[in-house]
Amino acid sequence: MKKIVVTVILTALFLVTACAQDSSNTKTNNGQSATAGTTEQAKQPAADEPKEQIELTIFKYGGVTLTQTEVDTYFAPVEKKFPHIKIKLLDIPEGDPIEPLLTAGTIPDLIFGGNYGELKEKDLLADLAPLKEKYGYDESRLKPEVISAINQSSEGNQFPFSVNLPVLYMNKDIFDRFNVPYINELKTWDEIIDIAKQLTRSEGGVNYVGIDLSATKLGSGLSLDIIDPATGQAAVTNKDWTKVYQTLKKLYEIPGFVQGDDYRHDDKDDVFYVDQNLALYTHNLAQLIGPLEELRRQGVTINWDFAPHPNFEEALGSSLEINVHRFGITKGGSHQEEAYQVLNYLLSDEVQRLVSRNGRVSVLNNPELEKEFGADIEVLKGKTIEHIFRAKPRLLNAENVYERKITKYLGEASEDIAIRGADVNSALRTAEEKINKDLQTLKNSK
Repeated sequence: MKKIVVTVILTALFLVTACAQDSSNTKTNNGQSATAGTTEQAKQPAADEPKEQIELTIFKYGGVTLTQTEVDTYFAPVEKKFPHIKIKLLDIPEGDPIEPLLTAGTIPDLIFGGNYGELKEKDLLADLAPLKEKYGYDESRLKPEVISAINQSSEGNQFPFSVNLPVLYMNKDIFDRFNVPYINELKTWDEIIDIAKQLTRSEGGVNYVGIDLSATKLGSGLSLDIIDPATGQAAVTNKDWTKVYQTLKKLYEIPGFVQGDDYRHDDKDDVFYVDQNLALYTHNLAQLIGPLEELRRQGVTINWDFAPHPNFEEALGSSLEINVHRFGITKGGSHQEEAYQVLNYLLSDEVQRLVSRNGRVSVLNNPELEKEFGADIEVLKGKTIEHIFRAKPRLLNAENVYERKITKYLGEASEDIAIRGADVNSALRTAEEKINKDLQTLKNSK
């Protein structure tokens, strides 16, 4: 009984003492006492104190497409999440270099696009590792091929935003004109070339072309190296590259395909919707949906649809090596932490759903988002959307730092075959010799 009485008295005394303390005293979450009005607390901004308003600028690098309309759409949830941040797309012609901006003292906060090797060589990107550690980065939500591409091609120093899938577009009016059935199933390149033969002809003063292809595109469908990673020498005379060029040769031999010295028919982005004489057009999804929607708004209608992306027999069901559109944070930028938080939020379900519904392919490993692809784009209404996803992108092949500087020789080999009648083996041997000569010069000048 005495123990109980003592306990009650002590408890009462404790409560009285607590009530007698200055009412401004509080307890922190970890149980330590903190007094309002102390120097320590005065340094901390109030929870509802407005943050400094800042503007994050975006620079498009390397000719990638990102419109003001897309920025307004995709970053609206970001600006709602972070009301103190405004996003601005720099008004610079697509493909212009970044160096003049830096020289003038204007450092953009974010870089959209660009080859990582080139960005690294110019020392333009900030190291994301400390920011990832501080603010988190959940790559488990991404598609496996996206994870592979980002980690391999950019050492984790770029942020994935969307996947730019390769697509086969059909001009249905040309198919109808020549009574050729639409393509609704996966086809090999040989089958596509057989179809192209039926669609390559002249009528009414118009030279119609079935399809145009490039060596690099076909090679990507087999994940072929141009430079052998083991030897550092050209690797374009093997059986796989020979198969690529034999396929191109079949295309060039279609009557009417080569017209004088002209053997390229898809070397400008607007050929499909301006010239409208190309029956099948292999191009990236992001580069064409926007222009087609703009034309629709202008009252220009084109009777087109998607076909499943072809490949060689042994790789059927896959398309080309994955192409991930990505952001980087500029080294020397004044708002790197805010920029990182913005990029991290671009991977939220909310933003990635907008990405998918507005014509870009989400990087998230969520099949439900594919079902919503293009739902907010009028020009995609009624299109066979499922054909976009019939062929899956291939894992990214390791790119040699010199590769982009020597791919022109693959084009020269194509021209030798198409225009000058060279046989495949001779054209490839010549290309290999030129590549190795340039590689030696590039290595010596490093």
